[in-house]
Amino acid sequence: MTSQSTESSARRFLVFIIGTRAQLIKVAPVIIACEKMELPLCMLMTGQHQETMDDLIVEFGIRTHPTMALQAKERATMGSLLRWLPSAYLGIRACLRQLKTRFSNIDVIVHGDTLSTVLGAFVGWCSGARVIHLESGLTSRKLFDTFPEEISRRVVFLLARVAMCPNPSAVEYMRRHHRCEVVNTFGNTILDSVAIVGASAVPRNREPSYFVVSLHRFQNIYDGARLRELVGLIEAISAIYPVHFVLHPATRKRLVKEQLLNRLEHAAGVVLSPRLGYGDFLRMAAGAACVLTDGGSNQEELAALGIPTVVMRAATERPDGLGANVLMEGDVVGGLKAFILDGKFRSLAVPCAVMNEEGPSRRVAHFLANQP
Repeated sequence: MTSQSTESSARRFLVFIIGTRAQLIKVAPVIIACEKMELPLCMLMTGQHQETMDDLIVEFGIRTHPTMALQAKERATMGSLLRWLPSAYLGIRACLRQLKTRFSNIDVIVHGDTLSTVLGAFVGWCSGARVIHLESGLTSRKLFDTFPEEISRRVVFLLARVAMCPNPSAVEYMRRHHRCEVVNTFGNTILDSVAIVGASAVPRNREPSYFVVSLHRFQNIYDGARLRELVGLIEAISAIYPVHFVLHPATRKRLVKEQLLNRLEHAAGVVLSPRLGYGDFLRMAAGAACVLTDGGSNQEELAALGIPTVVMRAATERPDGLGANVLMEGDVVGGLKAFILDGKFRSLAVPCAVMNEEGPSRRVAHFLANQP
């Protein structure tokens, strides 16, 4: 279960609870930094996502062997997620109870705003472990936007004893509204992930060549009218630019249910791709003319890369790229279709951010290494 053979000691044992691909991508550089410092740790996988998780571990070069709290297939529907919850809770609790018999001081590290984040934080809090929340303090300040992520964040804020915040506004929010230790990591760990896979080295296309689309949020795929609107937008763009549409498992299921997948399969300019490996997706996005996405992680990655990006949501909890290369869909004057077809998206391109070895992940690891 652990990366160290040493049993109970005064040194804190780190339990990284990970459920989704996005979480693993952002936590990977922190785990790598902790491994280099030879900190005792384990990765506890909840099974919320299964596909390509092992591939990500190999791609990032993580040495720690993952521990499975639950063996499960990919959760691509709301019903399957609800059935997964109690089993995942019991699996996490059993693993933490076993660890507590061997290690006297345990830190439970959770990330972001997923259901696995809430479960991990709650079980950690109930077990008496210190809960540390990575990417803490981000909020849209609207309880149901995005849903259910904003609710998840607020629950975890209450359970965390340490809030690792990526920017000053998140630091201020946590200090003002919550009684916990607040740490500024001066950036999001996604910056280190982008650097590891070499996406910043991808050459820019001088002229628009293709678009990338990635959609999976609840508001976009579970509203039939909204999903049809988005498919129509993709069809319109593909008449001018090739569109690489990356299909998350849940997105594919919804397209099939709404009888929309067939339209995209027959659109001449649309290339449908399965969910790609992290480096493959990011390098493809780094060479795009523009990316349409509803993913918060994508917003952060593309902000760092300077690629024109439209966030297909009404609100975002992240400041990354706003006012530079990132635009919210609702802020597009004259409508998104005209904005794209008239080529106005080109004005969003900015230089790639400078990334160095002393990134946020190493700051997090140093904090974890120097705690009593």
